[in-house]
Amino acid sequence: MKKLLKINKIYYLLFLSLLARLFVSYFYSDTRLENEWSILLHNYEISGVLGFKVIINEYLVLPNNAEVGERVLPTVFMPPLYFFFIYLTKLLSNNLVNFVNLIVFFQIILSLFSVIIFHKIIKIYVNDKIVIWTSTLIFAFFPLNVYIASQISSITLQIFLILIFFYFLILILKKNKLKNLIIFSFISGLLILIRGEFFLFYFITLFYFFLYIKKSFKSILVSLLISLLTISPYLYRNYQHFNTLVLTKSFGFNLLKGNNPSFKVEGDYEFIQILEKKEKNNIKIDNNYNINLDNYYKEKALDYIKSEPLKYLKLYLLKVFSFLFLDFNSTYPNYFNFFHIFPKAIISITGFIGAIILVKRKGFFQYLSFYYFLNVFLFSVFFILPRYSLILLPVQILLSIEVFKYLRCKLLD
Repeated sequence: MKKLLKINKIYYLLFLSLLARLFVSYFYSDTRLENEWSILLHNYEISGVLGFKVIINEYLVLPNNAEVGERVLPTVFMPPLYFFFIYLTKLLSNNLVNFVNLIVFFQIILSLFSVIIFHKIIKIYVNDKIVIWTSTLIFAFFPLNVYIASQISSITLQIFLILIFFYFLILILKKNKLKNLIIFSFISGLLILIRGEFFLFYFITLFYFFLYIKKSFKSILVSLLISLLTISPYLYRNYQHFNTLVLTKSFGFNLLKGNNPSFKVEGDYEFIQILEKKEKNNIKIDNNYNINLDNYYKEKALDYIKSEPLKYLKLYLLKVFSFLFLDFNSTYPNYFNFFHIFPKAIISITGFIGAIILVKRKGFFQYLSFYYFLNVFLFSVFFILPRYSLILLPVQILLSIEVFKYLRCKLLD
C-alpha cells in the first residue's frame, strides 16, 4: 500500500504538471513558426539546404524564403538538433494536424519526463522526503519552466537532455557500467548538437570525473569516441560545404550582438542590422560567406572592446549580475511580472548561496557549482536573455537544497 501511495504521488504530480502546461499553452502557445525557424524549414524543404540567405541573380539577399531553383547558402550559424526536431515533427504530422501544435505537445511530454528525471536525481542525494518533494514541485511548477514548453524554443529539449546527462553521470559514478557510459556519451553528443558551446562543459566533465576523481582514462576515450560518432554526420555535412571541420560558427555574431555601443545586457540585434546597411563588408558570395561574415562580426566586436575596455568590462560585470540574479533594465515583455520575477529572485539567491557553500566539497555538487559559475561567466561574454537562466534551473534547485536543509533545521530548532 505504501509503495502504491508513492507511485500515486508522482502520478498526481505529473497530472497536475500536465494540466498546468495545457492551461498555459491554451492561452499563450506559439501557433506558427516565425523568424529563423520558419526560414530554415522553408528553405530546407525547397532546396534540401539548411540555410537562411538566398542568392538571386548573383546578388545576396538577406535571410529570406527561397523560391524553387534559387540558391540557398548553407549555414553553420545554429546547432541543428532543434531544427531537425521541428522537421521530423512536421513529417509525423503528415499535414493532418497543425504541426506547430504537435511540437508544443511533444515539448510538454518532454517537460513531464524532465520532472521524472529530476525527481530521480534528487532522490539519489536526498533522504528528506519534504526536501525531495519540495524541490520537485519547484521544478515542475516554476512559472517560466511551465511557460517555455508552449513556445517554439530549444530550451525544453535542452533541459530534458541535460537532466539525462546528469542522471547517467551519477549512475557512472556509482557503478561504471558500459551501458551507462554509452548513453551518457550519446546524450553529450546530442547536447553539443543543440548548444555548440556544450563541448566545453563536456570536456570539463570528463576531466573532473574521469581524471580528477575516478582516474579512468579508458572511460574518457570510449566517451569521446561515442560522442564524436554522434556529431560526425553533421561535421561531415559541414566539411562538404565549407571544406573545414566546424560544428557551428556564430561566435562573432554573438560577441558583436552583446558588445556594441548600445550597451544592452540582452544584446542588440538591430545594431548589427544597421551596421550591415551602413558598411559594405566586401565578403565574397560563396559557401564560405557565413563563416567569413562571422569573422567580420568578431573583428568589429573586438575593435569596440579594445577602444573602451573599461566600459565593456563594466558591461560584462553587469551581465554577470543579471545572469546570477536579475536584469533591472530588461525590456523583455512581462519580465517584471510577479509570477516570473519573484520565483526567479528567490531561486537565484538560494542557488548562488548554495554554489558558494558547495564549491569546496569534492564530488558531484562541487562539479555543479563549477558548472553553474562557468555558465554564468561564459555566457556573460556575449549577452543574457531571460530564457538562459532556465537552462540553469535544475542546477540552481540542486544547489539550493543545502540552503533549504539549513533553513529547515533552523526553523525546527
